[in-house]
This record gives sequence, structure tokens and C-alpha cells, in this order.
Amino acid sequence: MELQCVRFDGAVIDVEMKSLPTLYKNEPAVHTIVRDITERNQTRELLKASEKLNIAGQLAAGIAHEIRNPLSALKGFLQFIRSGSGGKKEYFEIMLDEINRIELIVGELLILAKPEQSMLERQIDLRIVLKQVIVLLEAQAILNGVQLVSELSSISLSPIVGDENQLKQVFINIIKNAIEAMPAGGDIRIELVQQDGMVEVHITDQGGGMPEASIHRLGEPFYTTKESGNGLGLMVSFKIVEQHNGSINIHSQQGVGTVFRVSFPAFDQNR
Repeated sequence: MELQCVRFDGAVIDVEMKSLPTLYKNEPAVHTIVRDITERNQTRELLKASEKLNIAGQLAAGIAHEIRNPLSALKGFLQFIRSGSGGKKEYFEIMLDEINRIELIVGELLILAKPEQSMLERQIDLRIVLKQVIVLLEAQAILNGVQLVSELSSISLSPIVGDENQLKQVFINIIKNAIEAMPAGGDIRIELVQQDGMVEVHITDQGGGMPEASIHRLGEPFYTTKESGNGLGLMVSFKIVEQHNGSINIHSQQGVGTVFRVSFPAFDQNR
């Protein structure tokens, strides 16, 4: 047991007591050990405080990372419009969507103070989500010599149930990573497949690929294969997909490229 004792000098210390059955002069006896653990407990409290600071740092970095994506998009569209190239209506709609997404992310701070059950009850057409993400990232892709290739309109597809903003966040993170993994340019294929009651998004890049050991660590906070990355984008993406009862499977071949397969349960419209 652990308890507190008062020393002869009046100081209060933490002690740990252990008693063991033994023999003393061939008679049953109890051997009791009393150990001063005050310093150990103080060290434990310091470690707890350090861990709390570390968690706070991860939270701050994660929020900054997720806000930076829509801010970069807003900045790019505003520079494009200011250059006199003219503003398309769809650009203003996307900018408004990104401002709303920033507001949503900031609002998540309040959820930390008062957690609520996430309402993932809206039917989502993944084609619409992916088309919006492609429009958003097309300019960045072109600047990096990358072409986003997709065939999303011609297939029959069931909706899924989820949160549209969170799903956009997942695909923005994955496609941005794919673009950054292809410094020499190339194609990124974005495909939709429905099979075995699941709707799957396949995102295939032509980057350098990753070793098997790296694949297993993707999704860990602050683990990244990029020089300037922090791993938080994929960590958040894995968590969002998990909340949608989905999964992310990754296949990579060094020198060939990487495939992300993101799967979600298809909504049964007959239930």
C-alpha cells in the first residue's frame, strides 16, 4: 500500500509499504519494508505535466495544419482574381466553402471543452465531394506538373452517410500528399468503385513509393516521409475515416507509386 507519513522533523512524505510472510528464529513472522517514494511521485507528476503540454502542442499543431490548407486555397484564388484573369462563380463558391471549413475547424476547439456526439447522418455523393476537391487542388497540381485524372460521372454509385466537410478534408490531405510526392510531375488517377456493399475511392500516384516499414507507420502523429511534413494530416484522415466506419488501405511500390484505397459502407436505400 501507499500512504503518507510524518517524519520526526514534521515533514510529510509519501511511502510505500510491502509486507511479506517469512520465518524469524524458526517462527512465523512478517517482514515489512517501508520505502520513501516522495521523489518518485514528484517525478511522476512532472511527467504527467509534460505529457499534458505535449498533447496541447500536438493539438495546436494539428489545428494550424488543418486551417492552413483552406487558407492557402483562399490566398491562391484571391491572387488569381486580382491578376485580372476574372473570377468564375464556382471559385467564389469554393472560397465560401473554405471559409466555412475554417469556421468549422475553429469551432472544434469548443467541442473539446464540451464534447458532442458527431452527427454523421447526411447522405453524401462522393462524386460531388471529389469534384470539388479536384477543382480546389487543380491549380496546385498544374504548378507541380501533375495532372489530376478522373472519371467520376459515368458510374452508378450509392451514397454514403457522413460529414461532407470532414470527407473533403480526408481527400485534400491524401491528394496534396500525392502531388508533393511527385516532384518530377505525372498523373494522379482518382477512381470510384462500388463492390461488396462498399464505396471505394482509389487515389493512385506516380511518385517514388514507400518501403513497407513506412506504410505501417502512416497515420502516427509526427511521422512523415516528407521533409517539411508533420504527419498530422494523415493522422486526422485516418481518424475521420474510422468515425465513418470506413478504412484506408495503402499499397506502395518503390519507384512505381502509391495507391490509397479509402472505403466506406454504401447507404442501403431500401432499409
